[in-house]
Amino acid sequence: MNLLRVRTLVTKEVSEALRDRLYLTLAFFLPILLMLVFTYGMTSNIDNVGVVIVDEDQTAASREYTQRFLSTRHFKQVEVTHAPTRADAALPAYQARLLIWVGSGFERQLQNGQTAKVSVQIDGAFTEPARTIGGYVEAINAQANQDLRQRYAAAQWGARSSLTRQVTHPVQLQTRYLYNPELRSVAMIAPALMMMILMMCPPLLIAVSVVREKESGSIYNIASSTVTRVEFLLGKLIPVVAIGMVNGFMLWALVAFWFDVPFRGHALSFTLALLLYVVATSSMGLLVSAAVKTQQAAIIITTMTAVIASMQFAGLFAPLETADPVNQFISHLFPAADFLRVIRGIYVRGAGVEVFWPEMLSMAAYGAIALTLAHTLFHKRTAT
Repeated sequence: MNLLRVRTLVTKEVSEALRDRLYLTLAFFLPILLMLVFTYGMTSNIDNVGVVIVDEDQTAASREYTQRFLSTRHFKQVEVTHAPTRADAALPAYQARLLIWVGSGFERQLQNGQTAKVSVQIDGAFTEPARTIGGYVEAINAQANQDLRQRYAAAQWGARSSLTRQVTHPVQLQTRYLYNPELRSVAMIAPALMMMILMMCPPLLIAVSVVREKESGSIYNIASSTVTRVEFLLGKLIPVVAIGMVNGFMLWALVAFWFDVPFRGHALSFTLALLLYVVATSSMGLLVSAAVKTQQAAIIITTMTAVIASMQFAGLFAPLETADPVNQFISHLFPAADFLRVIRGIYVRGAGVEVFWPEMLSMAAYGAIALTLAHTLFHKRTAT
């Protein structure tokens, strides 16, 4: 292998890329756009949910109970009424997604030590948000029940508030959420999207670059020259890997500063994992380009493979440990699952190479195998 020829090929690729505005757009603008669109679209935090309150009791106790919901950032008041017909029209008209119905006699039942019933209706058209809203409602209602029990015990026994708290709640559970104490979904979604975007953009760039030379016929000039297959593949691979590394650091900055997700890991661990992953995904693009003849086929195969591998078999939405054995096996055919575990561990939990070295070795092996297969297939295509 002649390094001078490799450098010449790399220089040629860079000069052609700088003259191609579409290539530059795909290389540097598309990853940022995808990160912004997907992160804002996939975050599951539920805030400012429209609430209609039907208060038939119209007492201080009913108002105090309903105010518990409105005092949080999760809910905002759309309407307060004692006319059920007006409230029934709120959810179908998409004016609200939650209805809280406090029946008459609410305060009297509480004062008599009886169970007061409250009806809650949630818009279930969107399943996951509906479950989240239901969880918020149950948590707020549980806190209201706790406060009411303490008040009742204090009123009945005349005890201090601290004593009544011990009587009504002899075991106090203290829960701490590590790494993501505010439970912001963006803290898990945004780093994971780096996996998906880098699974899509670098292989797309390199696949289109190689297949374009096939379509134009310029690749046969390479075949008839002294440039070897290894030199040609490295000349294509190195610029795309460099672009992928730049993209990775751009996405890192976007996640850290725009979405305010603190980076808890080590820069060297992140850089090493990023390099191995970009080489692996770029090698996948070389493999695709060696097997197809048209740019359309390269784009379709690369995009579909990236989307399926990153969204279905990487653990983006659910841990792979809960998947069936077939899906777990398929996940090992792509580097996305390994990088997702690494990036979440490094970025969010602050782990390092000493924890994720098996995943890094797996990504390195994937890149080596993909490059070897691309080398073999490229030889077969140019020989015909």
